[in-house]
Amino acid sequence: MKQVTVRLVGVLTVATMLIASVVLGGSKSDAARFKGATVDAIEKSLVMALKSPSPGVQASASQVIRDLKGLLPEEKFSLVTIPLMGIVKDENADAAVRIVAALALHDLESGMGDFAIERTAQFTDNERMKHVCLWLTYERLRETTGITTQTFAQN
Repeated sequence: MKQVTVRLVGVLTVATMLIASVVLGGSKSDAARFKGATVDAIEKSLVMALKSPSPGVQASASQVIRDLKGLLPEEKFSLVTIPLMGIVKDENADAAVRIVAALALHDLESGMGDFAIERTAQFTDNERMKHVCLWLTYERLRETTGITTQTFAQN
């Protein structure tokens, strides 16, 4: 178990360093290095990290997903959707980890992920998680329908 956690932390560290090198010292052409097999390998490593029993590893993986999605918005990162949904819906998971996972799921802009966030907002017992998921649901509704705060207040 300890060996798996150490391996996952190592993979996350490498992924974070790759992201940092592109973001801090790179240009648009540097993002081209993250194509094909590299993105697939990183995504598979992130799935392993999301399934880790360590809350810290799960939270780090969720943040790396958010960072990667910001760097590569055209990528779907579909392999991580189900593990992120599992964390978001797990009432026994740490609330902070659930929130970071919900933010990552929201950033992926997948229908399944948005549905999981919406349902978590309705059915969770954790008030903080409910609040965050409600706002993420509202934000997605605003993005997809073009509703503004003024329009919402008028109705």
